[in-house]
Amino acid sequence: MEILTRLKAGALSVGDAGELLGVGPRQVRRLRERFAREGMGAVVHRNRGKAPINRTEPKTVERIKALVGEGGKYHDLNVCHLREMLAQHEEIIIGRSTLDRLLKHEGLRQARREGPREHRRRRERKEAEGMLVQIDASLHDWLEGRGPKLALHGGIDDATGKVVGLHFEPSETQAGYLRLARAIAVAHGLPIAYYHDRHTILRSPKEPTLEEELAGAEPMSQVQRLFAELGVGSIAARSPQAKGRIERLWGTLQDRLIKELRLADVRTLEEANAFLPGFVLRFNDRFACPPADPDPAWVPLPQDCDLAYYFAARETRQVRADHCLSWQGQLLQLEVGADAPSLAGKRVSVHVIPEGDLFVYDGKRRLTFQHVEQPASGRAHAPARSPAGTPRASDPRAAARKRAWLFGHQASRQTPPESDEKALAYGHSR
Repeated sequence: MEILTRLKAGALSVGDAGELLGVGPRQVRRLRERFAREGMGAVVHRNRGKAPINRTEPKTVERIKALVGEGGKYHDLNVCHLREMLAQHEEIIIGRSTLDRLLKHEGLRQARREGPREHRRRRERKEAEGMLVQIDASLHDWLEGRGPKLALHGGIDDATGKVVGLHFEPSETQAGYLRLARAIAVAHGLPIAYYHDRHTILRSPKEPTLEEELAGAEPMSQVQRLFAELGVGSIAARSPQAKGRIERLWGTLQDRLIKELRLADVRTLEEANAFLPGFVLRFNDRFACPPADPDPAWVPLPQDCDLAYYFAARETRQVRADHCLSWQGQLLQLEVGADAPSLAGKRVSVHVIPEGDLFVYDGKRRLTFQHVEQPASGRAHAPARSPAGTPRASDPRAAARKRAWLFGHQASRQTPPESDEKALAYGHSR
Protein backbone atom coordinates (compact mmCIF):
# COMPACT_ATOMS: atom_id res chain seq x y z
CA MET A 1 0.00 0.00 0.00
CA GLU A 2 2.84 2.40 0.83
CA ILE A 3 4.51 1.83 -2.54
CA LEU A 4 1.23 2.15 -4.49
CA THR A 5 0.38 5.36 -2.58
CA ARG A 6 3.76 6.89 -3.43
CA LEU A 7 3.40 5.68 -7.04
CA LYS A 8 0.00 7.37 -7.32
CA ALA A 9 1.40 10.58 -5.81
CA GLY A 10 4.27 10.56 -8.36
CA ALA A 11 6.99 10.07 -5.71
CA LEU A 12 8.07 6.76 -7.33
CA SER A 13 8.53 5.82 -10.97
CA VAL A 14 7.04 2.62 -12.44
CA GLY A 15 10.49 1.06 -12.68
CA ASP A 16 11.38 1.81 -9.05
CA ALA A 17 8.01 0.52 -7.83
CA GLY A 18 8.44 -2.68 -9.83
CA GLU A 19 11.91 -3.22 -8.36
CA LEU A 20 10.59 -2.76 -4.83
CA LEU A 21 7.59 -5.05 -5.39
CA GLY A 22 9.55 -7.68 -7.30
CA VAL A 23 7.30 -7.53 -10.39
CA GLY A 24 7.60 -6.20 -13.93
CA PRO A 25 6.46 -2.79 -15.22
CA ARG A 26 3.26 -4.21 -16.77
CA GLN A 27 2.17 -5.67 -13.46
CA VAL A 28 2.91 -2.35 -11.72
CA ARG A 29 0.58 -0.56 -14.13
CA ARG A 30 -2.15 -3.16 -13.54
CA LEU A 31 -1.83 -2.68 -9.78
CA ARG A 32 -1.95 1.10 -10.14
CA GLU A 33 -5.15 0.96 -12.19
CA ARG A 34 -6.75 -1.51 -9.77
CA PHE A 35 -5.73 0.63 -6.81
CA ALA A 36 -7.35 3.61 -8.40
CA ARG A 37 -10.63 1.66 -8.80
CA GLU A 38 -10.76 -0.48 -5.64
CA GLY A 39 -8.53 1.21 -3.10
CA MET A 40 -6.96 -1.09 -0.50
CA GLY A 41 -8.74 -4.16 -1.89
CA ALA A 42 -6.41 -4.03 -4.89
CA VAL A 43 -3.61 -5.70 -2.92
CA VAL A 44 -5.69 -8.80 -2.02
CA HIS A 45 -4.91 -11.82 -4.25
CA ARG A 46 -7.82 -12.84 -6.48
CA ASN A 47 -7.45 -16.56 -5.49
CA ARG A 48 -7.88 -15.82 -1.80
CA GLY A 49 -10.64 -18.04 -0.39
CA LYS A 50 -10.89 -20.16 -3.53
CA ALA A 51 -9.93 -23.83 -3.84
CA PRO A 52 -6.82 -24.36 -6.01
CA ILE A 53 -7.66 -25.71 -9.45
CA ASN A 54 -5.03 -28.46 -9.03
CA ARG A 55 -6.15 -29.46 -5.53
CA THR A 56 -6.26 -33.21 -4.80
CA GLU A 57 -9.80 -34.27 -4.01
CA PRO A 58 -10.40 -34.96 -0.29
CA LYS A 59 -11.84 -38.40 -1.13
CA THR A 60 -8.63 -39.28 -3.00
CA VAL A 61 -6.53 -38.07 -0.09
CA GLU A 62 -8.49 -40.23 2.37
CA ARG A 63 -8.16 -43.23 0.06
CA ILE A 64 -4.40 -42.74 -0.22
CA LYS A 65 -4.13 -42.41 3.57
CA ALA A 66 -5.98 -45.72 4.00
CA LEU A 67 -3.70 -47.49 1.49
CA VAL A 68 -0.44 -46.03 2.81
CA GLY A 69 -1.18 -45.76 6.52
CA GLU A 70 -0.45 -48.36 9.15
CA GLY A 71 -1.95 -51.66 8.06
CA GLY A 72 -2.36 -50.50 4.45
CA LYS A 73 -1.02 -52.73 1.70
CA TYR A 74 1.33 -49.97 0.45
CA HIS A 75 2.54 -48.92 3.91
CA ASP A 76 6.27 -49.37 3.20
CA LEU A 77 6.62 -48.37 -0.47
CA ASN A 78 8.81 -45.43 -1.38
CA VAL A 79 7.19 -42.43 -3.05
CA CYS A 80 8.18 -43.24 -6.65
CA HIS A 81 7.17 -46.88 -6.34
CA LEU A 82 3.96 -45.92 -4.54
CA ARG A 83 3.00 -43.51 -7.33
CA GLU A 84 3.43 -46.30 -9.91
CA MET A 85 1.42 -48.81 -7.88
CA LEU A 86 -1.41 -46.33 -7.29
CA ALA A 87 -1.65 -45.65 -11.03
CA GLN A 88 -1.33 -49.32 -12.00
CA HIS A 89 -3.63 -50.98 -9.46
CA GLU A 90 -5.80 -48.24 -7.88
CA GLU A 91 -6.35 -45.88 -10.87
CA ILE A 92 -5.11 -42.93 -8.80
CA ILE A 93 -3.06 -40.52 -10.92
CA ILE A 94 -1.03 -38.11 -8.79
CA GLY A 95 2.27 -36.30 -9.22
CA ARG A 96 5.33 -37.51 -7.35
CA SER A 97 6.04 -34.17 -5.62
CA THR A 98 2.34 -33.78 -4.72
CA LEU A 99 2.26 -37.27 -3.26
CA ASP A 100 5.47 -36.63 -1.35
CA ARG A 101 4.08 -33.41 0.19
CA LEU A 102 0.79 -35.11 1.03
CA LEU A 103 2.50 -38.01 2.82
CA LYS A 104 4.78 -35.73 4.81
CA HIS A 105 1.89 -33.41 5.70
CA GLU A 106 -0.11 -36.38 7.02
CA GLY A 107 2.89 -37.73 8.95
CA LEU A 108 3.07 -40.91 6.88
CA ARG A 109 6.62 -40.26 5.68
CA GLN A 110 9.61 -38.52 7.21
CA ALA A 111 12.18 -36.44 5.41
CA ARG A 112 15.29 -38.49 4.79
CA ARG A 113 18.48 -37.23 6.34
CA GLU A 114 21.64 -38.59 4.81
CA GLY A 115 25.06 -38.27 6.32
CA PRO A 116 28.15 -37.28 4.38
CA ARG A 117 29.07 -39.87 1.78
CA GLU A 118 32.54 -41.13 1.07
CA HIS A 119 33.81 -39.57 -2.12
CA ARG A 120 34.68 -41.99 -4.89
CA ARG A 121 35.73 -41.39 -8.42
CA ARG A 122 32.86 -41.98 -10.83
CA ARG A 123 33.35 -44.52 -13.59
CA GLU A 124 31.59 -43.66 -16.81
CA ARG A 125 29.22 -46.16 -18.35
CA LYS A 126 30.37 -48.29 -21.26
CA GLU A 127 29.44 -46.83 -24.64
CA ALA A 128 27.40 -49.70 -26.12
CA GLU A 129 25.02 -52.32 -24.78
CA GLY A 130 26.71 -55.70 -24.39
CA MET A 131 30.21 -54.38 -23.76
CA LEU A 132 30.08 -55.17 -20.03
CA VAL A 133 27.56 -57.11 -17.94
CA GLN A 134 27.76 -57.13 -14.16
CA ILE A 135 26.55 -60.36 -12.51
CA ASP A 136 25.99 -61.28 -8.88
CA ALA A 137 23.61 -63.10 -6.53
CA SER A 138 21.71 -61.84 -3.49
CA LEU A 139 20.61 -64.26 -0.76
CA HIS A 140 17.69 -62.61 1.01
CA ASP A 141 14.27 -63.26 2.54
CA TRP A 142 12.57 -62.24 -0.70
CA LEU A 143 9.25 -63.86 0.29
CA GLU A 144 9.19 -62.29 3.78
CA GLY A 145 8.64 -65.58 5.57
CA ARG A 146 5.89 -66.83 3.26
CA GLY A 147 8.41 -69.25 1.77
CA PRO A 148 12.10 -70.18 2.03
CA LYS A 149 15.00 -67.79 1.68
CA LEU A 150 16.06 -67.53 -1.95
CA ALA A 151 19.13 -66.35 -3.85
CA LEU A 152 18.33 -63.99 -6.71
CA HIS A 153 20.90 -64.38 -9.54
CA GLY A 154 20.99 -61.40 -11.88
CA GLY A 155 22.88 -59.51 -14.53
CA ILE A 156 22.70 -55.83 -15.49
CA ASP A 157 24.08 -54.18 -18.61
CA ASP A 158 26.58 -51.46 -17.74
CA ALA A 159 25.78 -49.15 -20.67
CA THR A 160 22.00 -49.01 -20.25
CA GLY A 161 21.24 -50.21 -16.72
CA LYS A 162 18.94 -52.83 -18.30
CA VAL A 163 18.37 -56.05 -16.39
CA VAL A 164 19.40 -58.76 -18.86
CA GLY A 165 18.89 -61.79 -16.62
CA LEU A 166 17.10 -62.52 -13.35
CA HIS A 167 16.01 -65.75 -11.68
CA PHE A 168 15.71 -67.29 -8.22
CA GLU A 169 17.63 -70.29 -6.89
CA PRO A 170 17.55 -71.93 -3.43
CA SER A 171 21.08 -70.61 -2.80
CA GLU A 172 24.00 -69.03 -4.64
CA THR A 173 25.20 -71.95 -6.72
CA GLN A 174 27.28 -72.86 -9.73
CA ALA A 175 24.14 -74.10 -11.49
CA GLY A 176 22.53 -70.71 -10.88
CA TYR A 177 25.34 -68.84 -12.64
CA LEU A 178 25.40 -71.34 -15.52
CA ARG A 179 21.63 -70.90 -15.93
CA LEU A 180 22.04 -67.10 -15.80
CA ALA A 181 24.81 -67.06 -18.43
CA ARG A 182 22.78 -69.36 -20.69
CA ALA A 183 19.65 -67.20 -20.40
CA ILE A 184 21.62 -64.04 -21.24
CA ALA A 185 23.31 -65.74 -24.21
CA VAL A 186 20.01 -67.02 -25.63
CA ALA A 187 18.06 -63.79 -25.09
CA HIS A 188 20.74 -61.22 -26.01
CA GLY A 189 24.01 -62.89 -27.02
CA LEU A 190 27.51 -63.00 -25.57
CA PRO A 191 28.86 -59.82 -23.99
CA ILE A 192 32.44 -58.69 -24.40
CA ALA A 193 33.09 -59.19 -20.66
CA TYR A 194 31.44 -60.13 -17.39
CA TYR A 195 32.20 -58.15 -14.22
CA HIS A 196 31.75 -60.06 -10.96
CA ASP A 197 33.04 -60.53 -7.42
CA ARG A 198 35.74 -62.97 -6.34
CA HIS A 199 33.42 -65.80 -5.25
CA THR A 200 35.04 -69.20 -5.71
CA ILE A 201 32.16 -70.21 -8.02
CA LEU A 202 33.27 -67.47 -10.41
CA ARG A 203 37.02 -67.54 -9.78
CA SER A 204 39.08 -70.54 -8.67
CA PRO A 205 41.19 -69.87 -5.52
CA LYS A 206 43.61 -72.71 -6.28
CA GLU A 207 47.25 -72.14 -7.07
CA PRO A 208 48.49 -73.68 -10.34
CA THR A 209 50.39 -76.95 -10.06
CA LEU A 210 53.85 -77.38 -11.55
CA GLU A 211 52.39 -79.23 -14.54
CA GLU A 212 49.86 -76.41 -15.12
CA GLU A 213 52.58 -73.78 -14.91
CA LEU A 214 54.70 -75.64 -17.46
CA ALA A 215 51.66 -75.97 -19.74
CA GLY A 216 50.79 -72.29 -19.34
CA ALA A 217 47.40 -73.19 -17.80
CA GLU A 218 45.70 -71.94 -14.66
CA PRO A 219 43.10 -73.51 -12.36
CA MET A 220 39.58 -72.54 -13.43
CA SER A 221 36.15 -72.91 -11.92
CA GLN A 222 33.40 -74.28 -14.14
CA VAL A 223 32.09 -70.77 -14.79
CA GLN A 224 35.60 -69.50 -15.58
CA ARG A 225 36.06 -72.34 -18.03
CA LEU A 226 32.73 -71.46 -19.68
CA PHE A 227 33.71 -67.80 -20.17
CA ALA A 228 37.13 -68.79 -21.53
CA GLU A 229 35.65 -71.25 -24.05
CA LEU A 230 33.10 -68.70 -25.26
CA GLY A 231 35.74 -65.97 -25.58
CA VAL A 232 34.06 -63.75 -23.00
CA GLY A 233 36.23 -61.66 -20.69
CA SER A 234 36.01 -62.27 -16.93
CA ILE A 235 36.86 -59.34 -14.65
CA ALA A 236 36.98 -59.92 -10.87
CA ALA A 237 36.20 -56.81 -8.81
CA ARG A 238 38.26 -56.05 -5.72
CA SER A 239 35.48 -54.28 -3.81
CA PRO A 240 31.67 -54.10 -3.82
CA GLN A 241 31.89 -50.44 -4.88
CA ALA A 242 33.72 -51.45 -8.05
CA LYS A 243 30.58 -53.23 -9.27
CA GLY A 244 28.30 -50.64 -7.77
CA ARG A 245 25.69 -50.82 -10.53
CA ILE A 246 24.52 -54.31 -9.59
CA GLU A 247 24.94 -53.61 -5.87
CA ARG A 248 22.54 -50.68 -6.27
CA LEU A 249 20.25 -52.97 -8.25
CA TRP A 250 19.97 -55.28 -5.23
CA GLY A 251 19.04 -52.31 -3.06
CA THR A 252 16.31 -51.29 -5.50
CA LEU A 253 14.97 -54.83 -5.88
CA GLN A 254 14.97 -55.44 -2.13
CA ASP A 255 12.72 -52.39 -1.91
CA ARG A 256 10.48 -52.86 -4.96
CA LEU A 257 10.50 -56.56 -5.86
CA ILE A 258 9.82 -57.76 -2.31
CA LYS A 259 6.68 -55.65 -2.07
CA GLU A 260 5.38 -56.63 -5.49
CA LEU A 261 5.92 -60.30 -4.60
CA ARG A 262 3.90 -59.67 -1.46
CA LEU A 263 1.09 -57.93 -3.36
CA ALA A 264 0.99 -60.88 -5.80
CA ASP A 265 0.96 -63.33 -2.82
CA VAL A 266 3.94 -65.27 -4.19
CA ARG A 267 4.93 -68.10 -1.84
CA THR A 268 7.15 -70.59 -3.71
CA LEU A 269 10.30 -70.63 -5.80
CA GLU A 270 8.34 -71.58 -8.91
CA GLU A 271 5.80 -68.79 -8.44
CA ALA A 272 8.61 -66.28 -7.85
CA ASN A 273 10.39 -67.24 -11.08
CA ALA A 274 7.12 -67.08 -13.00
CA PHE A 275 6.54 -63.55 -11.65
CA LEU A 276 9.96 -62.22 -12.74
CA PRO A 277 9.56 -61.80 -16.56
CA GLY A 278 6.73 -59.27 -16.29
CA PHE A 279 8.52 -57.45 -13.48
CA VAL A 280 11.74 -57.19 -15.52
CA LEU A 281 9.87 -55.67 -18.46
CA ARG A 282 8.30 -53.01 -16.23
CA PHE A 283 11.59 -52.40 -14.46
CA ASN A 284 13.54 -51.86 -17.68
CA ASP A 285 10.83 -49.55 -19.08
CA ARG A 286 11.11 -47.48 -15.92
CA PHE A 287 14.86 -47.38 -15.28
CA ALA A 288 16.83 -48.33 -18.42
CA CYS A 289 18.52 -45.50 -20.31
CA PRO A 290 19.69 -45.32 -23.95
CA PRO A 291 23.39 -46.07 -24.60
CA ALA A 292 25.83 -43.53 -25.99
CA ASP A 293 26.47 -45.82 -28.97
CA PRO A 294 23.22 -47.28 -30.41
CA ASP A 295 25.10 -50.14 -32.12
CA PRO A 296 25.03 -53.07 -29.62
CA ALA A 297 28.14 -55.14 -28.92
CA TRP A 298 26.36 -58.45 -28.26
CA VAL A 299 27.79 -61.45 -30.15
CA PRO A 300 24.90 -63.77 -31.13
CA LEU A 301 25.22 -67.51 -30.56
CA PRO A 302 25.47 -69.69 -33.68
CA GLN A 303 22.17 -71.26 -34.68
CA ASP A 304 23.59 -74.77 -34.26
CA CYS A 305 25.20 -74.04 -30.88
CA ASP A 306 24.96 -77.04 -28.52
CA LEU A 307 23.94 -75.37 -25.24
CA ALA A 308 24.44 -78.58 -23.26
CA TYR A 309 28.09 -78.70 -24.33
CA TYR A 310 28.99 -75.20 -23.09
CA PHE A 311 26.55 -74.27 -20.32
CA ALA A 312 27.19 -77.27 -18.08
CA ALA A 313 29.51 -78.48 -15.34
CA ARG A 314 31.86 -81.08 -16.73
CA GLU A 315 34.32 -83.73 -15.61
CA THR A 316 36.36 -86.27 -17.56
CA ARG A 317 36.14 -90.06 -17.23
CA GLN A 318 38.12 -92.89 -18.82
CA VAL A 319 36.16 -95.42 -20.87
CA ARG A 320 36.58 -99.05 -19.84
CA ALA A 321 37.24 -101.90 -22.23
CA ASP A 322 33.51 -102.74 -22.28
CA HIS A 323 32.66 -99.14 -23.24
CA CYS A 324 31.32 -98.34 -19.78
CA LEU A 325 32.27 -95.50 -17.52
CA SER A 326 31.55 -94.79 -13.89
CA TRP A 327 29.85 -91.59 -12.83
CA GLN A 328 29.05 -90.89 -9.16
CA GLY A 329 28.14 -94.48 -8.35
CA GLN A 330 26.34 -95.02 -11.63
CA LEU A 331 27.46 -97.16 -14.55
CA LEU A 332 26.95 -95.64 -18.00
CA GLN A 333 27.07 -97.90 -21.06
CA LEU A 334 28.12 -95.99 -24.19
CA GLU A 335 26.30 -97.04 -27.34
CA VAL A 336 28.93 -97.27 -30.08
CA GLY A 337 28.04 -98.43 -33.58
CA ALA A 338 29.77 -101.38 -35.23
CA ASP A 339 31.49 -99.11 -37.76
CA ALA A 340 32.44 -96.43 -35.20
CA PRO A 341 35.98 -96.33 -33.79
CA SER A 342 36.51 -97.85 -30.36
CA LEU A 343 36.44 -95.50 -27.37
CA ALA A 344 38.06 -97.97 -24.96
CA GLY A 345 40.82 -96.28 -22.98
CA LYS A 346 39.87 -92.78 -24.17
CA ARG A 347 38.87 -89.95 -21.84
CA VAL A 348 35.42 -88.51 -22.45
CA SER A 349 33.72 -85.59 -20.72
CA VAL A 350 30.50 -85.84 -18.73
CA HIS A 351 28.38 -82.67 -18.80
CA VAL A 352 25.65 -81.87 -16.25
CA ILE A 353 23.38 -78.97 -17.20
CA PRO A 354 21.72 -76.81 -14.48
CA GLU A 355 18.50 -78.86 -14.69
CA GLY A 356 20.49 -82.00 -13.77
CA ASP A 357 20.37 -83.81 -17.13
CA LEU A 358 23.48 -85.78 -18.08
CA PHE A 359 25.35 -85.72 -21.41
CA VAL A 360 28.55 -87.46 -22.54
CA TYR A 361 30.88 -86.04 -25.20
CA ASP A 362 33.89 -87.27 -27.11
CA GLY A 363 35.40 -83.92 -27.95
CA LYS A 364 32.34 -82.00 -29.18
CA ARG A 365 30.56 -85.12 -30.44
CA ARG A 366 27.63 -86.09 -28.25
CA LEU A 367 27.50 -89.77 -27.38
CA THR A 368 24.43 -91.83 -26.58
CA PHE A 369 24.41 -93.99 -23.45
CA GLN A 370 22.13 -95.82 -21.08
CA HIS A 371 22.22 -96.46 -17.34
CA VAL A 372 22.97 -100.07 -16.40
CA GLU A 373 23.10 -101.95 -13.14
CA GLN A 374 26.56 -102.88 -11.96
CA PRO A 375 27.10 -106.66 -12.09
CA ALA A 376 27.04 -108.63 -8.88
CA SER A 377 29.69 -111.13 -9.99
CA GLY A 378 33.34 -110.49 -9.44
CA ARG A 379 32.90 -108.53 -6.19
CA ALA A 380 34.30 -109.87 -2.96
CA HIS A 381 32.21 -108.93 0.04
CA ALA A 382 33.80 -108.98 3.48
CA PRO A 383 31.79 -111.11 5.90
CA ALA A 384 29.66 -109.15 8.32
CA ARG A 385 30.81 -109.34 11.92
CA SER A 386 28.85 -109.40 15.11
CA PRO A 387 29.60 -106.81 17.81
CA ALA A 388 31.84 -109.39 19.55
CA GLY A 389 33.84 -109.89 16.35
CA THR A 390 32.65 -113.43 15.58
CA PRO A 391 31.20 -114.24 12.13
CA ARG A 392 27.43 -114.39 12.02
CA ALA A 393 25.62 -117.51 10.89
CA SER A 394 24.74 -117.38 7.22
CA ASP A 395 21.11 -116.60 6.47
CA PRO A 396 20.08 -117.10 2.81
CA ARG A 397 17.05 -114.86 3.19
CA ALA A 398 19.14 -112.07 4.73
CA ALA A 399 21.72 -112.38 1.94
CA ALA A 400 18.97 -112.18 -0.68
CA ARG A 401 17.50 -109.10 0.99
CA LYS A 402 20.97 -107.54 1.10
CA ARG A 403 21.58 -108.10 -2.62
CA ALA A 404 18.13 -106.77 -3.51
CA TRP A 405 18.72 -103.62 -1.46
CA LEU A 406 22.24 -103.14 -2.83
CA PHE A 407 21.19 -103.28 -6.48
CA GLY A 408 18.15 -101.13 -5.80
CA HIS A 409 20.37 -98.56 -4.13
CA GLN A 410 22.71 -98.43 -7.09
CA ALA A 411 19.75 -97.79 -9.38
CA SER A 412 17.85 -95.26 -7.25
CA ARG A 413 20.55 -93.71 -4.98
CA GLN A 414 18.41 -94.06 -1.84
CA THR A 415 19.70 -93.37 1.64
CA PRO A 416 21.16 -96.59 3.15
CA PRO A 417 19.46 -98.14 6.16
CA GLU A 418 21.15 -97.94 9.51
CA SER A 419 21.57 -101.67 10.27
CA ASP A 420 25.17 -102.89 10.51
CA GLU A 421 24.75 -105.54 7.83
CA LYS A 422 23.25 -103.25 5.19
CA ALA A 423 25.53 -100.38 6.09
CA LEU A 424 28.51 -102.64 5.49
CA ALA A 425 27.10 -103.64 2.09
CA TYR A 426 26.59 -99.94 1.29
CA GLY A 427 30.14 -99.07 2.27
CA HIS A 428 31.49 -101.92 0.18
CA SER A 429 29.44 -100.87 -2.85
CA ARG A 430 30.86 -97.35 -2.57
